[in-house]
Amino acid sequence: MSNSAQHIFNPPQVHPPQPSYSHICITSLGNGMRLLTLAGQIGRDSETGNIPSTLAAQVEVALKNVGKCLEASNAKITDIVRVQQFVVDLLSQDSSRAQAYLKFMGEHRPPSTLIGVNALAGKELLYEIEVTAVAKE
Repeated sequence: MSNSAQHIFNPPQVHPPQPSYSHICITSLGNGMRLLTLAGQIGRDSETGNIPSTLAAQVEVALKNVGKCLEASNAKITDIVRVQQFVVDLLSQDSSRAQAYLKFMGEHRPPSTLIGVNALAGKELLYEIEVTAVAKE
């Protein structure tokens, strides 16, 4: 597929990414549909650049960033078709991640994978979420 069928960008309402990637790639699927691939969203506050120290707070911010990416892509939560969540020290975490995720998703329950990891891209990061969506053009 040529790059002309893709739109890769960084919405201004989400913290700037590292120079090695972009937050969003939209690929035309034809038949009036498009595939949205979101880079892993973390708990970095877009306004302050700060990363909270707790898992619960990082999850809240990361989910808000997902929402901002979807909005910038003219998509909605119900367009999500796949989710991957990465949690540092998964086995010792409380239920705050699950509660925040369920609240964010509402009644929508796409396939999701929860992965425990030793570390993420920064030592302060405890949570990251990747989202794939299919939306109308």
